Amino acid sequence: MQIIVFTGGSSPEPERAAAYFKSILADGQKPDAVIAADSGLETLRAWQKYFKGLYDFSPSLILGDFDSISDKSVLDDYKGAIIERSPSYKDDTDTELALKKAREIARNFLQGKKERGFPALFGGKSWERDKKDFVTLIGGAGGRTDHFLSIYNLFGTKIAPDAWLCGEQVLWKAERSSFEISGLKAGDIISVARAFGKNHGGKIRSQGLEWESSLFRKKGMPSVSNTIKEEWARQGKAVQIDFLRGSFVLIAPLFASVRLSKGSKKK
Repeated sequence: MQIIVFTGGSSPEPERAAAYFKSILADGQKPDAVIAADSGLETLRAWQKYFKGLYDFSPSLILGDFDSISDKSVLDDYKGAIIERSPSYKDDTDTELALKKAREIARNFLQGKKERGFPALFGGKSWERDKKDFVTLIGGAGGRTDHFLSIYNLFGTKIAPDAWLCGEQVLWKAERSSFEISGLKAGDIISVARAFGKNHGGKIRSQGLEWESSLFRKKGMPSVSNTIKEEWARQGKAVQIDFLRGSFVLIAPLFASVRLSKGSKKK
């Protein structure tokens, strides 16, 4: 169940994200739900234009206090979307509200609670009970440091995005999951951070990195500015990273092709 959330702030150019969407959506596939948080609607419009005919990013839900939208008349273009206005004076950011709503929509639909799951978003579809939800967040980079940190800190919470498209990189939620990263050249950067609130522990296994997991730091950020081994890059081999225990964030280039599988292979 693919849910895309667009939020305000700096976002990647859509053409730079083509490899990412090839890894999560089939050509012509429409995300199951698209949410725009405040000025994220302006980013969404640019992406709609670029991916027209390939992916449909028409918003299902638009929410926020709309204090950052430069032209509020654009809301009139989306009469088929649900629009939720939130007060300007609130504790949650519009991004947090959107991510909470994404998880709520997915949870309620997967549990069959259509009356609370915004059935209008999905046209009355029914979902398999074992189908998983996957949330992509686009935007929120650059600008104010506190806004960036507030989003990064979400990786230690239940509403964390599964992937955050941020500048020229993708931040992937990495818990009991395996990543196969291909399309890397020598010198391309891969880093591994800990989720917010985690300073040590966990277990990671890697193949194809210049500094393999046996050299990762036991405390703090396990690996900064790591790269693919030159011989692996020459041979076109993929880097494999398995997150066996603990909560981490994998930071990979936006242009890389990433294959994600949930559940660690071996203890």
